Amino acid sequence: MVKETLTWINSNGWIVSIFTLVLGAYLSTFLTKNKEVLMKIADKKGQYYADYINALLQFNKPIHVRMRENSQGDIDRNYFYLKNLVILYGSNEVIERLAICERDGIHFETKEGRERYLYLIEAMKKDIENPKIIKSWWIRKLAMNKRNEHIANILFDYNGSDE
Repeated sequence: MVKETLTWINSNGWIVSIFTLVLGAYLSTFLTKNKEVLMKIADKKGQYYADYINALLQFNKPIHVRMRENSQGDIDRNYFYLKNLVILYGSNEVIERLAICERDGIHFETKEGRERYLYLIEAMKKDIENPKIIKSWWIRKLAMNKRNEHIANILFDYNGSDE
């Protein structure tokens, strides 16, 4: 069997050469396109994360400062909009850290509040530096329930024990 296969390859070497050439070109194109998509997504995530951090800092200003600036409604609306973008584009770790920040609050005056904020920033940085489109399907399935709970907590202050 092996001898026959080698004989066939030797007599039809041009077919094998063309096949490997086509396969190599296809793989190169696929991998290059995949990298381009990952870079575009990472750029978009980076911009949304930066906008979210800016909105978060505006939102965390004392209420009297926001009232003086007369921009309370705009800040709240912008913060909610950017929080939704982070949910749409963020990795599971970013969503989890954001849920913790939303649940417990980010108070820069306390050590715990600063740590929560730093953990969120670290997760965002890691997500931008090591972009992945989709992890394996079974990891996605395992994380689905927890991710849905985190998203509900972020958006609606939902707690499963409220039912």
